[in-house]
Amino acid sequence: PESSPSPAAAVRAASVGSQVQKDGRQMFDKNELRLMHQEVFTTAIRKYQEQLAKNTGPSASEALNLSECTLKPNPRLVQVYVRKRPLSPEEKQKDFDVMAVPAGSPLPSRLLLHRCLFQADLRTPVINHLNFEFDAVFNDQVQDHEVYRVSVHHLVTSSKEGGASTVLMFGQTGSGKTHSMSAIQRFAAKDLFEGLHGGMALSVVEVRAGRCFELLGEASGKELRIREGSAGSYVAEGASELFPQGPEDLCRALKEAQSRRATSATEANEESSRSHAICTIRLLQTGGTLTLADCAGTERRKDQAHHSREHQKEGAEINASLHALKECVRFLSMGQRIPSHAYRTSALTKLLAGSFSRVNAASLAVFCTVAPGATDTEHSLATLQTAAGLRATSVREEKEVLSGASQPREPHPKNWSPEQVRTWLSSIEDGRFAEVCTGLPIDFTGQMFVRLTEARFAQLCGGGDRGKQLFDMLHAEMRRADQSRLR
Repeated sequence: PESSPSPAAAVRAASVGSQVQKDGRQMFDKNELRLMHQEVFTTAIRKYQEQLAKNTGPSASEALNLSECTLKPNPRLVQVYVRKRPLSPEEKQKDFDVMAVPAGSPLPSRLLLHRCLFQADLRTPVINHLNFEFDAVFNDQVQDHEVYRVSVHHLVTSSKEGGASTVLMFGQTGSGKTHSMSAIQRFAAKDLFEGLHGGMALSVVEVRAGRCFELLGEASGKELRIREGSAGSYVAEGASELFPQGPEDLCRALKEAQSRRATSATEANEESSRSHAICTIRLLQTGGTLTLADCAGTERRKDQAHHSREHQKEGAEINASLHALKECVRFLSMGQRIPSHAYRTSALTKLLAGSFSRVNAASLAVFCTVAPGATDTEHSLATLQTAAGLRATSVREEKEVLSGASQPREPHPKNWSPEQVRTWLSSIEDGRFAEVCTGLPIDFTGQMFVRLTEARFAQLCGGGDRGKQLFDMLHAEMRRADQSRLR
């Protein structure tokens, strides 16, 4: 059996911590709130999907009808595919799935993203049910060979017939992007050599920090100059070419090139690609080309926060080059010739210009991978919105306000009246701190109380240990009130 796309090395939510402000209030980010109220959200998501199944049929789980969905030619010049990876065992312990793939014919083409949020009061949970549509959507049960047969097989055939075929792989770090590209390379190698006449030439380069580097052979790591050629195309000057003699030879070269790519550990992936890898296969007899571009994972802010200044600069370059690439694809999807200034924006688009410029012979598959966890919602949403924009389709949104999840707030200590302050002091620890009330002004409110320092508590209690105990008890009460406010 084939393996599933590689999941993130750890749950992203584990890195998200709450912050305690100076007045003792505990602030939570949206991912912490999602996980704290997981049961409320998962119950609502399940009910929504059950109702949807009654109206449109169950979520996609049956095997794909490969013959039916691959024999019909796709009229679109740019086809957009999305693959959902499964939750990892680690994620299942804390995170929850916020994606569904409804059934479709001849294969699923819709993806539902349940975006779990809270209203401004941080008490009322809401879910935005977002409905995206693409050329095909693969759920977490679809196998690698099915993904390849639907999305890439026809591009390989076109390149063998003289066409210019390109596969672009997009996705957030840790979404299974490199896994899917590796599987595509493996199946494409076999099909390329089937009935091949005249041989092929392979080149692999990486684009890192706006510069181009060799990934093949003894010259690996050497910087290459990108030079403008004829008809607006660009070439990596001096790039090595190999002439593989069979599928195993080709796969071995690609694997070695992949191992030389620049990587860096992130919270989502132990080896996150820091570069774009561009593999170009030229069919020598027909002149066709197959270009496989494994784009660097889009950078997440919390990963950037732990990077050095150099890595942060690289991350900004990655995101800028991906933006330039999206603009070129958008021109192509509308059947327009891409203006030369759009190519010049980044080294990545310059190296892909040769494939894109052959408008009459070009065919392009945009392949997006997404992580299904609630803590990845914003990053998956950004990927899906990019994919929807490239396909020029609208996104349907339905907002659901969840009732019955909020409980009456307990008064926060800062809002206590003077009487409530004295009642609390007299009731804790069987009245051991009741005498503290005598040292407080009659109009001493909760707002004044929460501002007292630990040293002041020591003075009121006649000793440092008792003062620290009372200080800690008050701040524990403040945290409990904050958490009660969020239930």
